[in-house]
Amino acid sequence: MKKKRVNFLPNVDPKIYISFGIILFLSLFFLLYQYFRHVDCENANYYIHADEYIVNKVVEFNDNTKGATSWEWDFGDSTTIDTRQRTLHYYKKPGEYIVKLKINGNCTHEKSVTITSISQQTGYLPIIMAPDVATVGDLVYFDAEKEGGESWEWSFGETASTDALGKSPVYRFKTTGDKKITLIVNGDVEHNAVKTIYVAPKTIKAKQKIDIKSYEFEKPHSTFSLPIGSAQKDPLVDMLQYIPVSPKTKSKKDSIIAAKKAPEISNEQFQLLLNQVAAQAKTKDDFKDYLCERYDIPVVANDKKLIPFEQFCQNIAGKKIKITALRLNKDANNCIQNINIQYKVKKYLIWMKE
Repeated sequence: MKKKRVNFLPNVDPKIYISFGIILFLSLFFLLYQYFRHVDCENANYYIHADEYIVNKVVEFNDNTKGATSWEWDFGDSTTIDTRQRTLHYYKKPGEYIVKLKINGNCTHEKSVTITSISQQTGYLPIIMAPDVATVGDLVYFDAEKEGGESWEWSFGETASTDALGKSPVYRFKTTGDKKITLIVNGDVEHNAVKTIYVAPKTIKAKQKIDIKSYEFEKPHSTFSLPIGSAQKDPLVDMLQYIPVSPKTKSKKDSIIAAKKAPEISNEQFQLLLNQVAAQAKTKDDFKDYLCERYDIPVVANDKKLIPFEQFCQNIAGKKIKITALRLNKDANNCIQNINIQYKVKKYLIWMKE
């Protein structure tokens, strides 16, 4: 007895099976294509750079994102889309432009570029108003000009940290020589103003004029002559014989311990260490040499929180952070005195400031 062969869906046309097979093949091909050209949109690595962001000056656009194979640059000034990985562009009119970069036709990123008609050398930088020569110990009055200036940080060349805040500070120099005056406005460290002034030593003036008529000239030597007669013994000579003399001690040279300088570290290297603290691969103790073993130095976070460095390390440990700006202030021994940092924390898939 022969067994009956049961066909699956015998009434279905074989062309339908072929169509489903083709669709399945194309779907797998599309998925593999998307997988190999996938780019992590959050970790896009591109930059926009120019020596001066003014009209008719070349601006460089470059992308180094891993896995990127296609690019679309929209410069925000209604010009044509540029599809090169690295390209150059210049703006004909001043204003604020939104530059958009689309990577692999998927990830889109935006950056704002401000183009001015005034060069940095002719009015863009802050202007320091101060005398060219000052006297040590005297009060020196400073003033500044900068359109839109809200915060002012002065360094008068005698320390490695900020010496004064405000638009018109007053300072008293303690040492002589050439002093490099630095002014940072609105936290823009890339466009600071610099002026060098000479601090002269204090002049010592005579309290009163010498009257030549009242000056007593040298008297003749006869005025100081000893009286005539036999020499007499000074009684002090006999008295000195009975004064005890302490034993002579060996003199010791004072040992001078040279101040130890902290090792050099750049803002970028310090930022990498902070990222490792956030990843719990480093601790505050790894900063010991750069902080000169002071973990209580102030940290200004996002322009609103002032906390010790030790607490700041505890706050970021175990979090995913993105540092957007970092400035270190050091003293004469290269020890970090305070830190100014701008950063974001990723919460619920969104980057936000703490």
